[in-house]
Amino acid sequence: MIKRANLCTALLDKVVNIPVIQITLLVIVSLLVSMFSLSAQTPRKDSGADGPSPLQIGDRIPEELWDSEFFFFNEQLNSTQKASFKEFRARPLVLDFWNTGCAPCLTGLAKLSDFSKGLDIGLVAVSEQKEKSILSFFKRNDLLKGTGLRSIIADSRLKSYFPHESIPHLVWINKEGVVVGLTGSKEITKDDLLTFATKGVLHAELKPELQPNFHRFIMDMELNRQVQSIHDSLFGYVIITYQVKDISPFERSMVGPYEIISYRNRSILSLYRLAYADRYKFAYNQIIWNVSDPERFEYYLSKGEGIGNWEKKNLICFESKSIGKINMANILNSCLGLNVCVRDSLVECIVVKAGKGRTAIKPKSGRDFKTLKNLIKDLRLSRPNWQIIDSIKGEVLIPNYSVKDFETKDKLCNFLKENGLIVEKDKRIVNFLIIQR
Repeated sequence: MIKRANLCTALLDKVVNIPVIQITLLVIVSLLVSMFSLSAQTPRKDSGADGPSPLQIGDRIPEELWDSEFFFFNEQLNSTQKASFKEFRARPLVLDFWNTGCAPCLTGLAKLSDFSKGLDIGLVAVSEQKEKSILSFFKRNDLLKGTGLRSIIADSRLKSYFPHESIPHLVWINKEGVVVGLTGSKEITKDDLLTFATKGVLHAELKPELQPNFHRFIMDMELNRQVQSIHDSLFGYVIITYQVKDISPFERSMVGPYEIISYRNRSILSLYRLAYADRYKFAYNQIIWNVSDPERFEYYLSKGEGIGNWEKKNLICFESKSIGKINMANILNSCLGLNVCVRDSLVECIVVKAGKGRTAIKPKSGRDFKTLKNLIKDLRLSRPNWQIIDSIKGEVLIPNYSVKDFETKDKLCNFLKENGLIVEKDKRIVNFLIIQR
């Protein structure tokens, strides 16, 4: 078995294409309770822990599960009744694990409800949320109204049979009571529903998190937060993996004394921006690239590569569990073999202020206008060495322009002055994010 420390060093070079510095990790203990999950993962078949054995593709639904009773929320009746699974025997059944705060779940359920119309198929949503949360959702959200959705609520039993690390999570059970598929909802088509309803088979791809070698670790590390509390002896962790398909972009939760923060499918640059977000906001021209391969850090710097392929190679996920605040930037530097830092410099800036009589209110006829903020954004991308500070509150419109018209700073200043704005040149302290190894 490959040790985690060796696995880390073997994979780092693939992420940022750099010689990997040796990273000394603490001994890894069994604290990876959940990997980018919405709840704790259920013990697997061979765990020896109490509770039912998780069912896999090819397994038959046990009698005890058919006989089990659940609380079903009925969207049409807007009420909850207790019932068993028996009514779904001898017909194809799809269980769709969901949550009212999961946007892909909602669109997926709406799609499946539409696709299943006219088919002899059972569609049951499954949620860990209680009735109060479900009722509140349907009062304020119309997306699933009229679908006749039936959802099991306050569930823990079904999830123990079908453990999963992300939602939506779909379980496909044919009329013989055999599990024939475990998928997400994004790729499911109407033909998939028809084939499943008529033939009891499913050709859709296995959910990514269940595929072999899904958890491609870049690094996992123990953290022991030395804080003055009764929890000093408890350990937390940091996990960094490659891209995880079909998972929501951000999750924050509290588990006991711990805060768990997950940033999913992010570029390396965006993770560093998040690491410094409580102190700095870096515009594109406040990033200094002292690396030979900036295209690996952000897609807009790539050289014509398709976004799907680029994301597959370069996006990563960061999750931390800790008591107290962690130094995310230092952890990223250690893991990725980088030396990213912040540097303050006194530089010449163009400061734009509202002129006398100039209004910040957007005029009704603005078709031939662009905003000042758009101009500054365009210039930050095309003139990375120009530092422009917008000190105007609100939106200001200026005549349509071409960035090519501003070959020099003087031409830009004249353009802004002609449109009633005050422009001053001044030296200011600017924070720069230095990307370097």
